[in-house]
Amino acid sequence: MTTVEKNSCACPLQQEDPDIHFPYSVAVRFRNGSRLYSFGTQDGTIKKGSYVVVETEQGLELAEVEADAIDPAKYKLKMPQKEILRVASEKDVWMNDQNIALEKEALEVCRTGIAQFQLEMNLLNVQYNLDRTKVLFIYAADQRVDFRELLRFLGSKLHCRIELRQIGDRDKAKMIGAIGVCGRETCCSSFKDKFDVISINMAKNQNLALNIDKLSGMCGKLMCCLKYEDDAYKMASQSLPKIGSHIQWEGQDYRLSSINVLREEARLDNRESVVYVSFAELRGEEKPVIEPKVSAVKKEVIKKEIVKKETIKKETSAPLPKKKEKGGLPKMKPQKEVTQKKVTTRSFGKKKVVQ
Repeated sequence: MTTVEKNSCACPLQQEDPDIHFPYSVAVRFRNGSRLYSFGTQDGTIKKGSYVVVETEQGLELAEVEADAIDPAKYKLKMPQKEILRVASEKDVWMNDQNIALEKEALEVCRTGIAQFQLEMNLLNVQYNLDRTKVLFIYAADQRVDFRELLRFLGSKLHCRIELRQIGDRDKAKMIGAIGVCGRETCCSSFKDKFDVISINMAKNQNLALNIDKLSGMCGKLMCCLKYEDDAYKMASQSLPKIGSHIQWEGQDYRLSSINVLREEARLDNRESVVYVSFAELRGEEKPVIEPKVSAVKKEVIKKEIVKKETIKKETSAPLPKKKEKGGLPKMKPQKEVTQKKVTTRSFGKKKVVQ
């Protein structure tokens, strides 16, 4: 009879030998599990939907194949793996169905023992291994529990190896499953295979209201989704002054009161006015102009329109040609003006002399 310490999250696989490689790899999923595990095999005919028997820390277990067998060398993958013992037979499937029925009986036996010894523990799940040589009880508790009497009680009733494993609040939510505030199934129970470290600084980076009730998930801890966009917010607000700092803008003193990362805009205010400034202006850099994507056909149409406009512009700016005179007669050259000599007369008595 063994126990596992609080918040233990041991992988169900045994220690892998890094020197052992198999020609084929198969992805399998265990019952009540969300994570996929890879096992090696010599049989490349294993298909999706079939069942196989593998050996884990719990002993022999039945697992469902989630994808057809693949060749790791084809994709240049080096994965040291445990070997699939065999493809599950009808007897293996029948034993697995019997174990599911016996788990309900073991659950009631354990609850009876918990009530008898007045232990403060919340029993969550029971799992038999395939050959029923070991049974695993999973429970949650606020503190460490002395269950030595309970172990002796269960051993006398079930006649197999007993293991009691205490898990935390996040593992409890992952196992039970719930609906989040977004209306979807919780991330931990649907697709996450490990828990990330979540801190309140992630909520501060995203300018969220520091209301613990709204930021907490079904487990009572900070929601895992706070980490999804944290890196994007950090990158967007990089090299910006901190909120509350005093800066000069257009010759006036302002205080940086808030920033909007989605709009890439910062709010500056003082006693006289409020100014909204883009991140690019605040960093002192010009915002790059992003040209919209245009298809090849549209580019050709735009090119033709530009050529057409240029030809029209050239035609309008060119000088008008001289009009031909009607009549067909040759144009006469203008005659030169003839200067007339000035005539002066002088009279000497009765005679006139012309000069």
